[in-house]
Amino acid sequence: MSSFLKAKTVTHYVLFAIILISSFCLYGYVKNRIELNQARTVLTTMLKSSPYDVRVSRNTIIKEESGPFSGIIWYEYTFATSQTLAESKKYKKFLHQSSKNMTLKNCPIVYRVIVRPPTKKIKHWTGEIYLDTNQKLSATGRSNYVQALSDKSLCELTIS
Repeated sequence: MSSFLKAKTVTHYVLFAIILISSFCLYGYVKNRIELNQARTVLTTMLKSSPYDVRVSRNTIIKEESGPFSGIIWYEYTFATSQTLAESKKYKKFLHQSSKNMTLKNCPIVYRVIVRPPTKKIKHWTGEIYLDTNQKLSATGRSNYVQALSDKSLCELTIS
């Protein structure tokens, strides 16, 4: 009888641990979805008040972090417009490559939007937009042409 009670107690502990772990996973998933939805709303609001209203989405909004414990978080989104198509043709010409058959869905230059949530020092959402390649490259991985294009096109986005 005592071995039956021990087995029943162990089963209760295992069941409790499974429920506890599942609860933490569910909390993390729901929290992430809420944050992503909030960032999407802010991004949409920022872009509505800017001249980038006719756009073709190239990537969905994604959450980025600089490290697991740094607390530095931002959201990233890329899209293409007729201006990015024109810049892409110039870029391909610079690379001595053909720009034939280039469309908004496959042009190498896109607008990259970075949106940052409020922090302890900055109490509101901030955002910036600039021209960049569609690949995720660090500043050291970019060509000088793309780096100059990004620097020249950088502007702040505000919520109106």
